Amino acid sequence: MTERRRASFLALAPVYLSVFLFVAGNSALSILIPVYLSRRAHLGAASIGAVVGVVGISSLAARLPVGLAYSLARGRSFLIAGGALSAVAFALVPFVTDPVPFAVLMALNGLGWSIATTAQLALLVARPPGGVSTAVAMGWFSGATGLGNMVGGVLGGAAADLLGLRTTFLVLAATPLVGALLMVRGVAVSTMLVEKERPKRAPRRAMLRLPLAVWIGVLVMFFINGLNALTNTFQPVLAVAAGLSLTQVGALSSIRSWASSSSRFGSGPLFSRFDPSGLTLPLVTLGTLATCLIPSVVGSFLLQVPLFAFAGLSRGLLRVTGSAHAFDSIGDDERLRGLTSALLYGGLDLGKIVLPFLGGAVAGLWGIETMFRVVPAVLLVVYLALALPAQRALSPATARR
Repeated sequence: MTERRRASFLALAPVYLSVFLFVAGNSALSILIPVYLSRRAHLGAASIGAVVGVVGISSLAARLPVGLAYSLARGRSFLIAGGALSAVAFALVPFVTDPVPFAVLMALNGLGWSIATTAQLALLVARPPGGVSTAVAMGWFSGATGLGNMVGGVLGGAAADLLGLRTTFLVLAATPLVGALLMVRGVAVSTMLVEKERPKRAPRRAMLRLPLAVWIGVLVMFFINGLNALTNTFQPVLAVAAGLSLTQVGALSSIRSWASSSSRFGSGPLFSRFDPSGLTLPLVTLGTLATCLIPSVVGSFLLQVPLFAFAGLSRGLLRVTGSAHAFDSIGDDERLRGLTSALLYGGLDLGKIVLPFLGGAVAGLWGIETMFRVVPAVLLVVYLALALPAQRALSPATARR
């Protein structure tokens, strides 16, 4: 048994190190870019926001075409190509200060991120390392993602203080390329299968016959990233106005990231005993309540700690349940894996883009405190209105299997 666990760990390690490097590098970049644009390009807040926003827009725009074009035979090529595009964008950042060329680099990074991460997730699910289940593979994948988000900003900031911004950007340029090479080496894609497989693309009408579980998963991804983006955007403003320091605000964010990452790593034993889909609704409700209660205790650091921990727990486990259930529902259809991966990531991208705009509009009319109490609750109602009928329709089909 010990030998089997050791073998599984050795198979898992390069794959999840790849995931960590992709996310940590991009997370560090997202922290340093606004500082660089302010110091070197002398841009204002509105211009910085517009330039940085290009990453999310280009990433979202590329998801569906990449998912439709994905096949098992193309997966490794997509991964390397995406990593190379992001690496080039990272490396050219310190040589550009004009907003328009910089926006082009951000679009290039968003395109590379979209191509690489869509292929990365599809490859992982197609050939889970160590023969683990989809839920366990997704738990480790999501855990490595959470860990990368948690430490990327800290490592990027420390490197910039120690080495300077220009050198740090050049160092970060290695992370997506090394991550791609590790993933290509770590995922056991059978040469025979790749040679036999014709490079089939998922037909465009394949979206119309995707299982309902995939669309529920997309909705869950939109939900968790929407709530996360609301908190990231508006809680610091509210908390600082209530007297908290920036150190305390950062600590709360780290607590949420830690809870999210650790819950994902520990999700394997949990989901081996319980059906992941049965935990989705309680976790969605928990995340909503934790976010809605923030303005009620915003003046107290200690009272916000459990709220951020619960929000992280909800986000971490929902990332696993939504993804695992979606991939399990499509079975062994290789053509649908890339499309499913693209749609799940598209849900994450869309939540990150839409909810800050919506939250800002509501906050502009009625204030940030009201926004925190209303928008997450409305998001929960929308989720229930869409997901519950889909779940009811899905249950008979699942029972017939």
